[in-house]
Amino acid sequence: MIPPTTAKTKIESLLSDAYACRVNDLKKSISLAEEALQLSKEADDKSFIAQSLAQLSLFHMIIGDFDLSINMANEAIDHFQNLKDEKGIADAKYTIAGALYKRDDFHQGLNYLTDCLATYKKLGDYHNLSRVQKSMGTIYEYFGDTKSAKQIYKESVDSAKFAGDLNLQSNAYNPLSGIYLNEGRVTEAMDLIEESIRMKKETRDTRGLAFALYGRGKIYTQTRQFAEAEQDFLESIRIHNEMGEKLGWAMSYHKLGALYIKMGNLDQAEETLIKVLEYSNKHKIILIKFRANLLLHDIARKRGNYELALKYLSQYVDEKESVINDRTAKVIEGYDTINKMQTLEMEATAQKEKAEIIEKKNIELDSFFYRISHDLKGPITSMMSLSYIAKMDVKDETALRFINEYDNQTSRLNTILDGLLNLTKMSFNEDTKQEIDFEKIIYDCIASYKFLANYELVQFKIDVDPKIRFEAEWALINTIMQNLIENGIKYARTENNTPEIHISVRQTKDAIEIESTDNGIGMDEETVSKIFTMFFRVNRKIEGTGLGLHILKRAVERLNGEVSVKSKLGEGTTFRISFPK
Repeated sequence: MIPPTTAKTKIESLLSDAYACRVNDLKKSISLAEEALQLSKEADDKSFIAQSLAQLSLFHMIIGDFDLSINMANEAIDHFQNLKDEKGIADAKYTIAGALYKRDDFHQGLNYLTDCLATYKKLGDYHNLSRVQKSMGTIYEYFGDTKSAKQIYKESVDSAKFAGDLNLQSNAYNPLSGIYLNEGRVTEAMDLIEESIRMKKETRDTRGLAFALYGRGKIYTQTRQFAEAEQDFLESIRIHNEMGEKLGWAMSYHKLGALYIKMGNLDQAEETLIKVLEYSNKHKIILIKFRANLLLHDIARKRGNYELALKYLSQYVDEKESVINDRTAKVIEGYDTINKMQTLEMEATAQKEKAEIIEKKNIELDSFFYRISHDLKGPITSMMSLSYIAKMDVKDETALRFINEYDNQTSRLNTILDGLLNLTKMSFNEDTKQEIDFEKIIYDCIASYKFLANYELVQFKIDVDPKIRFEAEWALINTIMQNLIENGIKYARTENNTPEIHISVRQTKDAIEIESTDNGIGMDEETVSKIFTMFFRVNRKIEGTGLGLHILKRAVERLNGEVSVKSKLGEGTTFRISFPK
């Protein structure tokens, strides 16, 4: 048995070496950390067990084993909490944040980063502060907030300089260079990425060098230095492959395919992008997957193969719709988190001011979405009119199929905008109450959905207490009833079953209670937990925007009510809504 002092020295050495070689040999890092974990367990040292788990979770996050990484980090957090180790908890949370935002869960990732930021500031840990700031900049870029991203990348550079860490400094230079390139500041972009490459070579950060070469390849592509761009992308791919970095490999391979298109090498481009598509499918890298489909559509169109072009275009539209819808919802949630982060430091002395700021931010956000949705209605209407005119004049079957695809997506966009307008109107409509005739609203809503496919098959049973006296905003009650009825019809179970929707409205001593029960397709527990999330759709085979139930919940909350759902897959769903009298 190893003596305790010797074991401690050995474990410290293993963990130090594992962290140091993460930049050029992740396999060795994992092996060393696993050995440290085994020795820590044999010595029953809780602190070293936690540190070993935290390092292993970091290394697995880097290579894209996100589920394993999160599980290990959570196990480490349990140990760190028992040890009251604030820095250890923050280190593990940083890893979880990386795993979350790398698989597009920006909102939760930002929550964890916000906690890390507060801890590292408190401890004066500039090394880890720089890491967190760089990750936050990445999320801001995903949000499309380039101004904030640029600012926090610069803060990451400052923190890295204060910590005297060239690796962290160059890590922030890479995305900053990309922002400068997009702004048309090509010379500044190249100067910054060259400095990053120099630093990576000096520090022997092989993995970081691959990302820097990827950044320079993009600049060479824009300046039409194609041979140099190809060389950088291929070297980046080689390093990522060697290091096991899945996302970096897919990013570089995708840009290589785009480069070959610019060079006119369509065969080579197609071969490259099909490889990207297969790899992205295997590793669920959705963002690169839909971008590869768009480039493959461009290749097929250049060759005059419109059948294949339409296939890739359809795949691109379907996958992008999923990503953009999910991202839109997460951007909205993410900005709520940003509001929290921006006001966190004022909490001790300015609780009232914080509440006012958050309320103002929420109003600004609603106002932004209202203005954008409203302003887009005109162009969308014009696009729909142009589609109608084109169908009258165009006779070619292939062209008509493209026009129909265009028409379908434009109509869907119009429906989404209508939903967003209804959602934001709730924040701006005046509180004009009137006595509610529930029975009339319900029957009017039922009649308005005669166009839905299952309408003729559904049997409705309406039971409204005639003694109800209730005043509220008519538009909100109407919105609630519309969404309950629409969902009941759309998700009806028609095979070997008579679809039924039962709606009752009752008055108790303290509340008005609405219950809607159907015998439709139903949902499992996981689906029920997500149905009020913006843009979430229960079944993508059934047409919809994923806004209806989110709007319903907002309307119920506006009336100070509560909504609950019970459902069983294959048996049906019950919504219960209660309003205080």
